[in-house]
Amino acid sequence: MESTHQIPGALFEINARWESLSESEKRVASYVVQNPKKVLHLNVRELAKQSTSSQAAVIRFCKHLNFESYSNFKLRLARDVFDTYDERYMPDLDLESGTEAEAVIHTVIERLQRSFSALEHTLDRESITAAVTCIQEAKKTALFGIGASGVVANDFMQKLTRLGTSAFYTPDTDLQLVAASAIRPGDCAFVISYSGEKAEMLEVAHLAKKNGATVVSLTMDSPNTLRQSADITLLVPASERIYRQGASTSRINQLAVVDILYSLMLSSDLDASIEAIEQTMAATHR
Repeated sequence: MESTHQIPGALFEINARWESLSESEKRVASYVVQNPKKVLHLNVRELAKQSTSSQAAVIRFCKHLNFESYSNFKLRLARDVFDTYDERYMPDLDLESGTEAEAVIHTVIERLQRSFSALEHTLDRESITAAVTCIQEAKKTALFGIGASGVVANDFMQKLTRLGTSAFYTPDTDLQLVAASAIRPGDCAFVISYSGEKAEMLEVAHLAKKNGATVVSLTMDSPNTLRQSADITLLVPASERIYRQGASTSRINQLAVVDILYSLMLSSDLDASIEAIEQTMAATHR
């Protein structure tokens, strides 16, 4: 069987068949060659518009170059741009330039509703309970995450602090590694990474486990290295491809998990939690 890495990319096919393309197909091909990364974000209609051709020309272009579909064409183009044609790395962008506000509002809300429904079925109740117990019994909880996952980690740190729980987070990646190397047995390392393959987060988890801490991971529901190395795994639906225009539903799902953990901690000792929250409110509302 031929290795998948021997399959030529889209640019190779374009160059090989250039002379056989019609004028309208050449306009499509020319735009693709000049803007390969941008094309990964475009649907058929938008590529037709950007290349001053037509949707029919785009479809003919794909068929002429023996691509099974427009999606297959983009997968092959991703091979050229990112040296991979794994669908997980394809852009998750379904917008056109000049999209009306009403359409965007409907699309985003509908996507979030589907995502929350999937989250309810993805979350494991025992894992959620185990994570809460880990944090409550830990001497200190160190939170780790970068990019959009760092936003979630910072949000969780603020919530834990309001409950009087010893928590730490810094957006500085080097300091996160330092914190992981200084973590001790009895501590909880809460590591957030949607892909579960971020090199820095894998190193953080490795250092934390090496030092005897309990590692809790929050990743997508898909096989990944961080999930495999954690003591407690929390999962969100694999609702976005890894290469995407920006974390959207994945970030919202992660924040929802944080809210669930926070709510469970809050309800486990409501009187003490209210007292702790009132103390922090008094300190910040003078």
